[in-house]
Amino acid sequence: MSAVLTPPPAQRLGRFELRRVLGKGAQATVWLGFDARLEREVAVKVITAGADVDPAHITHWLQEARSVSRLTHPSIVPVFEADVQDGRPYLVFEFVPGRTLAEHLRARGGLPPHEALALMLSVLEALQAAHAAGVVHRDLKPSNILVDGSGRARVMDFGIAARLKARGGVAGQGLIVGTPNYMSPEATRGATPTPAMDVFSAGLVLIEMLTGQALVRDRDPYAAMRRIAEQDLTLPAELPSTVDDPLRAVLRRAIARDPAQH
Repeated sequence: MSAVLTPPPAQRLGRFELRRVLGKGAQATVWLGFDARLEREVAVKVITAGADVDPAHITHWLQEARSVSRLTHPSIVPVFEADVQDGRPYLVFEFVPGRTLAEHLRARGGLPPHEALALMLSVLEALQAAHAAGVVHRDLKPSNILVDGSGRARVMDFGIAARLKARGGVAGQGLIVGTPNYMSPEATRGATPTPAMDVFSAGLVLIEMLTGQALVRDRDPYAAMRRIAEQDLTLPAELPSTVDDPLRAVLRRAIARDPAQH
């Protein structure tokens, strides 16, 4: 007589069932979740927060997450909920079938200018809506942009996950937030967040869309930050000839070290 196999109990976080891992990085793990109360699939981002994280910063993080949850725009992936359970901060987003722009570029390589610009237009619309609401993304990069089933770009994770700091850190001015290879020069210095920071990052993302490669490829995060802070970035030789002069001029302005040129 064969034994009856009992399936393992489902993992849960709050009221959300965690079904499978969608992606994992240094700062967080993203799960496909299910909200039984509202009977819908969601994306649950569980933040990797060490034991030395200041509880006051978790409170500040929750306030920022709730601020971002009020953003509404077709090109922004909405935040449904932000909470902490057993010391684990987590965010609940709309689940968007598709893949990240990073995955899209790995599969496709550099995109034709008309396709890259169509995607970037959606990104810029999302940023414009966020900036109008007083929110700066601070961590714009291909892995934080989703390409949905219709081919539209949608922006997620407005730098919230990067803002949990250890005890003794200071949130706000002086806090370095973001991914080194996509930071603006001001961000590397911990300057007060401004929309210009997102413009610089968007320029780097657009260049990557056109070439299939990141412009700043330093593996050492401190080297990447020094390069961005101290050197004038130039357009890469890999930029295809189909990128015309007006678009090249826009890209040069976007990645200028002086934010006044953006």
